[in-house]
Amino acid sequence: MLRTVRRGAIPLMCGLAASVFVAQYATADPAPAHATSTQKTHAAPTSDYWASQFQFDNNGTPWSTADFAAIKAKGIDRAELNMPWAKLEPSRGTFDFSEFDQELANAAAAGVKLVPIFWQSGWRDSPATFETDHEVTSTGATGVALAWWDQTEQNDYFAYVTATVAHVTHNPGYGGAFMDYGHLDAQWLDSPGEGGWAPADIAYFQTKWLPATYKTIAAFNAKYGTSYTAFSQVPAALPGAPLDSVYQAFRQWSVQDTYDRLTAAVRKVSDAPLFYYFGGHIANAPQLGNLPDIFFNLARKYHATVVEDAANSAGLSLLFGSLGRAYHVPVAQEWTVFGTDDQIPSEAVNWLSMYAMTLPYGGGEDFFIHDGTSKDVIGYPIYTSWLPQLQKLSGSFPTQPVAVYIDYSQARGNDSGGALNNVENTISALWAGYQAGFSVVTSEEIANHADSLSHYRAVLPMNGSDADIAAYQKAGGTVLSNGSQLASYAPAYADLTSQHALQVVPATAADHRSAQITLGEVSPSFGYTGSVTLHPDGLNLVHGTYHVVDALTGQAPAQKVLADGSVCVPVAMTSAQLDQWSMLPGSAPAGTPVPADCPSSSGGAASVTGTAGQTGGGLLFLSVGATGLGGDGNLTQVTQGGQTAYQTWTSAQSGVTPANVYLQLDPSSQVAKASTVTASITYWSVAGQGFQVQYDSPGAPYFGGPTVAGSGTGSWQTATVTLTNVQFAELQNLSADLRLAVTDPTKPLYVSSVTLSSAG
Repeated sequence: MLRTVRRGAIPLMCGLAASVFVAQYATADPAPAHATSTQKTHAAPTSDYWASQFQFDNNGTPWSTADFAAIKAKGIDRAELNMPWAKLEPSRGTFDFSEFDQELANAAAAGVKLVPIFWQSGWRDSPATFETDHEVTSTGATGVALAWWDQTEQNDYFAYVTATVAHVTHNPGYGGAFMDYGHLDAQWLDSPGEGGWAPADIAYFQTKWLPATYKTIAAFNAKYGTSYTAFSQVPAALPGAPLDSVYQAFRQWSVQDTYDRLTAAVRKVSDAPLFYYFGGHIANAPQLGNLPDIFFNLARKYHATVVEDAANSAGLSLLFGSLGRAYHVPVAQEWTVFGTDDQIPSEAVNWLSMYAMTLPYGGGEDFFIHDGTSKDVIGYPIYTSWLPQLQKLSGSFPTQPVAVYIDYSQARGNDSGGALNNVENTISALWAGYQAGFSVVTSEEIANHADSLSHYRAVLPMNGSDADIAAYQKAGGTVLSNGSQLASYAPAYADLTSQHALQVVPATAADHRSAQITLGEVSPSFGYTGSVTLHPDGLNLVHGTYHVVDALTGQAPAQKVLADGSVCVPVAMTSAQLDQWSMLPGSAPAGTPVPADCPSSSGGAASVTGTAGQTGGGLLFLSVGATGLGGDGNLTQVTQGGQTAYQTWTSAQSGVTPANVYLQLDPSSQVAKASTVTASITYWSVAGQGFQVQYDSPGAPYFGGPTVAGSGTGSWQTATVTLTNVQFAELQNLSADLRLAVTDPTKPLYVSSVTLSSAG
């Protein structure tokens, strides 16, 4: 159908009074605080959200009832459609909903709900063709995104979103909508040269936001030690430039204000569920403006669900689970596949096994994207096969009264705030070695009164101390200095005999008398052989006797109850395998085997070897055959001096200064647990070329070990060196445990084999 919406000095939309529409779309008050908007009473979104993302149509043809019935049969009840603004609004104020209406009818017939994802720009057929004011790149070229603060374009986008939602809100095939805006928030990272500040954004910053925030230029000068005579002289500074914190604060306010007004406008025409995407990672916030708490605070206000993209990051999932519980907001997880085909299965297991981290505010799962590509062909069946297990999960992630704390002030423009670059990986590594239900608290949570550090017996700062930590400590709180201290304040719920291949995520029942345990073998290269010891106190279970049953088979595996009531189970899982256990009250059934060696105290290879051109051996060369520019670890298989070898890319080939050989070892081996390791490296020695062995050490993922220079005689040689204070944790690039850092990256290094042996 075609529908025309008139726009003029006072924008109008069919079915809405002019006065209401003016309230929605008038230029925002640029004061940093939110304006309180009058809203309808509306229902909280359902947590029964099992979805996959789709293109808007099937290559120009509406998705059929059969298409939707096929996903319904797999347990999926929501299909997210990437909306094409230009197609739905071919000219300003004229809408064509005919194809969308057909798809809604087809979905409803199959028992599926459609969830439109509104894109202002950056996706096919968005923005509308009549929108022309784009960002300008640093080279002066036209950027991808529209100017955020071009008021005409902002009004147009708001009208497009609300008109579409108003049209479909009572359709039985409609299941809610994703609120998205432009790229000033940078939820979707532009490629170099595609984005930049827009003149309209700078004008709004100088003429609206600065006067509302600082009142007078004299007050601004007093705060920053400047001598401007007008706000128009204040620069929209890039990151790293003087006064960059001022423009950064404006950017974050822009995201908060615009999403607030957009969501309020949609809530005036629909009570259906709403969703916010969060794309990116913790480290992105200062540069990209994607502060998680902005979306959680708005989701709390408007009863929306936050969807965590990149949900295969343990650090990010732990954060989002904590934020969901603090803000009382449902959290759905999305898996966006980035790995190669051989890595997809383990990546899927990694994502699926972490769902219980969001409970009791689990908002479902979302697979990106059902499009027939290899990630879909390989990953989609893993997702759908595990859906029945996900849909049966209930209870809560068993949190303890301890927390790690993130100072997010850099993202708000505080240049002296704690660095965010490695926080997410540090949290992931901490949890991998200490599988316990610690919370993740942010400075934003404290400012938004969603949580308080006083709730915790001990707090571990992730990126330095700030005023919140100082106040907590002054009030008698315990501030920890390293992750090893957490165990003194909160018990782990599981102990593993090795890290980085197996992860264990529990959901404890509301009555604290049972728990569901998801096990995910997440290594793409190695299996897990060892044991898992489950601790009732760490699981927040009532005191008593417990046993384990495999929920997939209904059988009790071999297990041993330890003196403290913990239950130890031997485990042997292959790469990318999922399992689920139930921990139940009472003793194991009669006849259940009792293993003698549990927890596992031995086993695993005492020596691992990686050999060029061969598989197995327990040590893996990474990025063999990789050809991407900008990769410092690309390796090419060659024959050198009569032997098969791996050759590093030169800096001229890769386009980056360093060159490295990255290696990952079997986490179930004795070598992975050793603190002292002997390394033997067979390499081709040429004049001026050598390497340093850099490895994971406590708090130092690139600890500088021994350097090997070689004789330079053009021959194969073997160097044997000792690595001390080792703590392999897969913290390097490519999740490596160690690397050979090339002395002269302008020429290749040839390596035939590497052997690591435990020495204590």
